Amino acid sequence: MLARTRDVGFWSQETLPPITDVMLRKRTTILLSVLTGVALELGIHALSGRREAWDSAQYWTIGLPLVAVVSVAIGFLSQQTDWIWTLVVVPSQVMTMVLRSRAGGGLWPLTLVLSSILSAPFVLAAFIGSKFRPRA
Repeated sequence: MLARTRDVGFWSQETLPPITDVMLRKRTTILLSVLTGVALELGIHALSGRREAWDSAQYWTIGLPLVAVVSVAIGFLSQQTDWIWTLVVVPSQVMTMVLRSRAGGGLWPLTLVLSSILSAPFVLAAFIGSKFRPRA
């Protein structure tokens, strides 16, 4: 485990808890990514009242920047390459929208696959967050 110290006085140092104590497990990383997408859809829908979250200005000005920050945090706290699971943020948001609006349609599987492409900025943000992780 990696123990870090910080200066607390002229000659003394305090030992901080190791960062590996707060690393996310794979299941937790996946769950947080899915919940981020669900919260994005439901939160922006509640805030704007729009049927589809991405039809509102709040989606682009509030929702996406917040999700990017969450993705950086997920990347920082995830183990090894588990940050890749931020790929499910937008598909989970789209699935929440489909379930909430009851507009299933026959193309929803294709929609989920294509919406994973829209998660690319969040995967990049998580990757960047993972690069700031202390090395053991």
